[in-house]
Amino acid sequence: MVTRYRATVDEYLALPEEPPYLEYVDGEILQKAIPDWDHGQLVKQLTLWSWRYDQQAGGNSGPEIRVQFTTERGKQYRLPDYGYWAPGRPRRAGKFAAPPTLAVEIRSPDEPMRDQREKCRYYRANGVDAAWLVDPESRTIEVFDADRDGVALREDDTLESPALPGFALPLKELFAVLDQE
Repeated sequence: MVTRYRATVDEYLALPEEPPYLEYVDGEILQKAIPDWDHGQLVKQLTLWSWRYDQQAGGNSGPEIRVQFTTERGKQYRLPDYGYWAPGRPRRAGKFAAPPTLAVEIRSPDEPMRDQREKCRYYRANGVDAAWLVDPESRTIEVFDADRDGVALREDDTLESPALPGFALPLKELFAVLDQE
């Protein structure tokens, strides 16, 4: 269950940066779900694949980086589970990160897919080139990019995106980490 309450941007920014992590959207502070084991393992795998891609294509990436979005409703802050900034893309918006090239969300068991899809669409509407929604339970990834709005890829598919030229991740390899003891 997501905890939320009204606050100003200044009140949000005055809070400590510690778990449970918080986001700020439309005048509300939202508590992110606490990651479970599967979530952590998928972030680890994405970090490995992204690091390899960083080495090949350049850019930079990392988990849980606070991103500042400037919208018509003012400044808003999100923490994608994972983000990638392509070479030449601004990485900073003042003290915080600028919108990434790619934002990844990994669904936690208590998070409705509807809410996570809305978050991916928020990213796309606010300057992110691609968003991926990873569902460990169904072993699918929904892709939101130039040509797709929530297109589901299954375990036998390979994840690619025009936002990351040359990136190819066989989903079998990504989800195999969930079968390890």
